[in-house]
Amino acid sequence: MAAAIPDRSVVSPPDSAFLDAMAALAGGVCVITALTREGSPVGFTSTAVMSVSRQPQLLAIGVGTGVRSLPALLDGRRFALNILHSGGEHVSRRFADRTVDRFAGLEWSAEEGSGLPMLLAHSSYTVLCSVVRDLRAGDHHLLVAAVDDVVTGTVVTGTGGPTALVHHDRRYHALGAA
Repeated sequence: MAAAIPDRSVVSPPDSAFLDAMAALAGGVCVITALTREGSPVGFTSTAVMSVSRQPQLLAIGVGTGVRSLPALLDGRRFALNILHSGGEHVSRRFADRTVDRFAGLEWSAEEGSGLPMLLAHSSYTVLCSVVRDLRAGDHHLLVAAVDDVVTGTVVTGTGGPTALVHHDRRYHALGAA
């Protein structure tokens, strides 16, 4: 039996201290994409991604209850995890901006079987996933997903291998670039 998340609102540290601590935790930058019931592509930027299990292959993403793409993730139960390479900062910023059409003029492709939007030109890898568990945790959903397929994206020219875009201390940093 799982323990309930305690209500620690009375003894919690200041919100700014928590945000500062989490900013000190470097995270790989990803764009999560999905399809609405009507078949329209949606997506958002996230660093709240983790590997959960090798056998079976599972990963988890944290999604805020206010994220506009959340209904598509919960309805369709499928998403693409686009792991941005070091040249993907502009894509990350676009998918973090609520005021723009995130897919307009952006190079992307639909996965052959599911139609999931893949950002292969901007990602080292795209991981296609099916949600197997939705856990409500405070103001977020923790979605545990089975890995259906891994598609190799673009290796940034001249680096000799995949590069990574990470977010640390409220700034973007490129790793693995020559």
